Amino acid sequence: MAEPTWEARSIFYASPAPAAAAASAPPAPPIRKEFPETWMFLNRHDTDADGFTLAKKIPDTITSWVVTGFSLNPSTGIALTKRPSKIRVFQPFFVSTNLPYSVKRGEVIAIPVIVFNYLDKTLDAEVAMDNADKEYEFTEATNEVQELASDEVRRVKRVTIPANSGRSVSFMIRPKRVGATTLKISATSPIAGDTIHQKLKVEPEGVTQFVNRALFINLKDQAELSEALAVQIPAEAVPDSEFIEFSVVGDLLGPTLQNLDNLVRMPYGCGEQNMVNFVPNILVLTYLEVTSRPMAGIEAKAKKFLEIGYQRELTYKHDDGSYSAFGKSDPSGSTWLTAYVMRSFHQAAKYTQVDPKVLTAGLDFLASKQRETGEFPELGKLFDSANQNELALTAFVLLAFFENQELIPKYQSAVDKGVRYVAEQVDQTEDQYALAIAAVALQLAQHPQAEKVLAKLEGEAHQENDRKWWSKAAEQPTPSTVWRPRSNDVELTAYVLIALLEQSPAETSLPIVKWLIGQRNSNGGFASTQDTVVGLQALTKFAQKTGSGTGTMAIDFVPSNGTRSTIKVQPANALVLQTHVLPRSTRQVEFTARGTGSAMVQLSYRYNLAEKDKRPSFKVTPTVKDSASNRLLVLDICAEYVPLEAGDQDKDSNMAVMEIALPSGYVGDADSLGRIESVDRVKRVETKNSDSTVIVYFDSLTPGDVKCLPVEATKAHAVAKQKPAAVSLYDYYDTERRATEYYQVKSSLCDICEGTDCGTGCNK
Repeated sequence: MAEPTWEARSIFYASPAPAAAAASAPPAPPIRKEFPETWMFLNRHDTDADGFTLAKKIPDTITSWVVTGFSLNPSTGIALTKRPSKIRVFQPFFVSTNLPYSVKRGEVIAIPVIVFNYLDKTLDAEVAMDNADKEYEFTEATNEVQELASDEVRRVKRVTIPANSGRSVSFMIRPKRVGATTLKISATSPIAGDTIHQKLKVEPEGVTQFVNRALFINLKDQAELSEALAVQIPAEAVPDSEFIEFSVVGDLLGPTLQNLDNLVRMPYGCGEQNMVNFVPNILVLTYLEVTSRPMAGIEAKAKKFLEIGYQRELTYKHDDGSYSAFGKSDPSGSTWLTAYVMRSFHQAAKYTQVDPKVLTAGLDFLASKQRETGEFPELGKLFDSANQNELALTAFVLLAFFENQELIPKYQSAVDKGVRYVAEQVDQTEDQYALAIAAVALQLAQHPQAEKVLAKLEGEAHQENDRKWWSKAAEQPTPSTVWRPRSNDVELTAYVLIALLEQSPAETSLPIVKWLIGQRNSNGGFASTQDTVVGLQALTKFAQKTGSGTGTMAIDFVPSNGTRSTIKVQPANALVLQTHVLPRSTRQVEFTARGTGSAMVQLSYRYNLAEKDKRPSFKVTPTVKDSASNRLLVLDICAEYVPLEAGDQDKDSNMAVMEIALPSGYVGDADSLGRIESVDRVKRVETKNSDSTVIVYFDSLTPGDVKCLPVEATKAHAVAKQKPAAVSLYDYYDTERRATEYYQVKSSLCDICEGTDCGTGCNK
């Protein structure tokens, strides 16, 4: 039996009217404004033999939706649809437009509008853009570079569309506001019409900077606490690029729960970075279980991410059971990454299906590489230079064996030798990072040296006000300097907190927790991947021990030149991140918390800078080359590592990532990506934001060794007067090491104008 094809049709005809009224306008068509790329994705549990009926409103996209499904039955197994069904959404007269991923404020874009007429007669139509909200201005080209702006609230063009055909017109506009600009486009004819509202993303020029100021509030020993948080926007920030939010959450894990798929604001395209989309889900599921908080939606989402992350991580596996950053394209597996994956896979096995053979294969690899003296050497390329220390690495590998507790008898000899090596080495090093991981490993081994290591670390702590942390930096911050902790400092401090929570009451670690929370981003993660994973492990352990999210509190807050508001926190909404968007002019928020228990307050803001980095650690040189076509952009981008610290002059960088923002209207040329990947040290090339940004991963860069990339892009959208585009290069594991350079393309208004929008100087 053939499966049905459903069709949804709509057409708007004028009602029959007397001759005297024949010239009156037809009724306004409904507005189409819902254009999702994916319509439905849902699970249904049903034991009714008669099945079920599902009713959903069809989106406004003129397209064919492909419907597939499968079912599981404990008796008969899995069943699949024989053939996909189609739901065809259609109307015989409609308009369509094609917009770029984004444009920058002040650029000129020609909005293409195509009017389709599938009726059996030719139609004369009026195509209009409504600018009543004054979000942009209409423009016309005077010559190649000059334009004439208009403050019209509506612009109309006329077009004749033959039967079963389409015709296009365009409207040149210049967006004036940052944000989502609504383009209101309509086409009307005597017998049919259509109106769409499409969103055009308008961004400020420059590169976005993110700041998050978070405070952990504990009202255990006081009934009230008042604080003020400052918004520090530099004078050179791009005007109107500010976005400011004030948030409160009763539970430390609240932001993490809501942003499981967006904890890190950097690309993550290798085997280590994939784990940041894997491990936090384990922590969340464990936390919800320990605190007896059933949250079906969050649990389903976390388990889904676990399944995806597990399958994706297996693509980085070598035949010997090891793992490396870029899989089999690397010459060998990485000791460090293999230990990390084995530890995480075992933790995940409680919540998703993990093949036991995968675990034994990985642990077999680690055991086979151990030296007789007990240490585990790094065999593959290790990205985080903080880990390039055999004591730290051996302690880290031991964590993987201790996690797989039921398999320890098989590897008892390797574990004993490793513990002995760590216990001997801790007296011979001052490396805080290595000591912090060693303290955790020795605690799990129940070795007496653990307490001695923690005492040694205690003497190295930095303290300021009610905050406490550890740093490998030689100097402490002073009141006159702006100091940003490196990702390594977050990871180091988190390991110390994990160890301290094993032996001391949680309340004694509050100064450390306050410092860690102050380093989080607004999504609940940290700057990079390892600091996010280890930092969340530490905060989750603290929250489990203290019963985070059990307080009741009212927080009054007032932004500068604003009105007072109140956010209430109680156990029922403790995991909900309650957020208020503040005016762009806000430069300080004062708040007062009253009640009992604990909560977290954060002031998050972002702004754009269009300047270069003041102390770059890399040299980036983008060059725009001549091309045979004005629709093809050819770039030559050279990169070099220029370390600032004297001790790093002979060392490679960690993994470096280059993000190449293409000018508005351009998209990366897929055929050219392979040529970039063939450059020495380049391990992976990908795109994001609808191919408007090209991302290049270098396994590392060597001082003095210049690498040049051939980058090509095609002009897919009619945009002119583009603002400069940025090329950023940064050390993935030490994000303070970075450089940003800008380049600009030549563009002509005459290239994008049509018809009456082109002045006599355009020679069209």
